[in-house]
Amino acid sequence: MLRTRIAEEHLEQRGDGLIRITLKKAYADGTIAVDMDPLSLLCRLATSVPPPRRHTIRYAGVLAPGSPWRSRLAPMAPSETPTDGQRPRRPEGAPSYRPWAELLARTFAVDVLACPKCQGGMRLLAMVEDPANVARFLAAVGEATEVPRPSPGRGPPYWKSRVLRRQALGDEDDGQGRWVQQTA
Repeated sequence: MLRTRIAEEHLEQRGDGLIRITLKKAYADGTIAVDMDPLSLLCRLATSVPPPRRHTIRYAGVLAPGSPWRSRLAPMAPSETPTDGQRPRRPEGAPSYRPWAELLARTFAVDVLACPKCQGGMRLLAMVEDPANVARFLAAVGEATEVPRPSPGRGPPYWKSRVLRRQALGDEDDGQGRWVQQTA
């Protein structure tokens, strides 16, 4: 079981819609709490979610999977004959090449070589690599042939920018890392 990234007792919903996160220890500049809007908090928490189908624990040194000394630490599992639904083990020294269709089937659980209409086997006929032929093919099937323009970069979130925060909420930093409501 994984522990949460932020303890609930450190979170506080403020009346102005922001969420205050109280820090365990003050930063070097004296900051004891951070206020942010809910969307920014979710964006930060989303970055801590591990990617799908990846191990959250990584081993290094002798315990790493590719270590030449790993076999000396623990006995290897007995080799068994593959049953239905299992692939046979690759012999020692066999190339690690896997066809692209097998990789896609392993990753996305989709057989890309199965015909969507009759479920029969399909095979690759040609690789279209010439840009002129690619554009001609895409135009024939009704897809865009031009690369879309990149979207413009965005500014910092308003809780990071003092100017934008002052405009949006009328708040000001008191120098201690706390935001206080400006009085007119």
